[in-house]
Amino acid sequence: MDTPTPAEVASRWIDKWAVPGVPSGESDGFDLDWELPHDNPRLCLDSILQVLSRIPSDPADRHFQVLAAGPLEDLLVHHGPRFVDEIDTLARRSPSFRMLLNGAWTSRVDQAVVEQLAKYRGARW
Repeated sequence: MDTPTPAEVASRWIDKWAVPGVPSGESDGFDLDWELPHDNPRLCLDSILQVLSRIPSDPADRHFQVLAAGPLEDLLVHHGPRFVDEIDTLARRSPSFRMLLNGAWTSRVDQAVVEQLAKYRGARW
C-alpha cells in the first residue's frame, strides 16, 4: 500500500472517531492512533495538524480530546526530543495547537521536552 497523505490520514481518523464508543478494527499500518506515533512521526505530526485544522479547538470536543491524549501525547513520548523544536514553534504560533498541547499528559515524556514546552502548558485541561 502507498503511504497516505496527511489529509487522507486525517479524514480516516476523524471518521473513525465520529462513531460513539471506542473504535475497533484492523489497521492498515498507517493508523494515527497506533503506528504513526511510533513508526512515522513526520506523517503523524503532519496528520495531527490536518485534523486540528478540521475540528473545533475546544477541550469539550471529543475529537480534540482524543487527538491530544492519543496521537500528540504518543508522539511526544516516542519522538519528543526529535520534534520538540518544531512543536515549540507550533505552540508559539498557533493558539489551537497550544490548547491541544495542554491536553496531553507528559508523565512519560522526556523531561527535557517537558521543560522546553512548559511555557505553553499553563491551561491544562
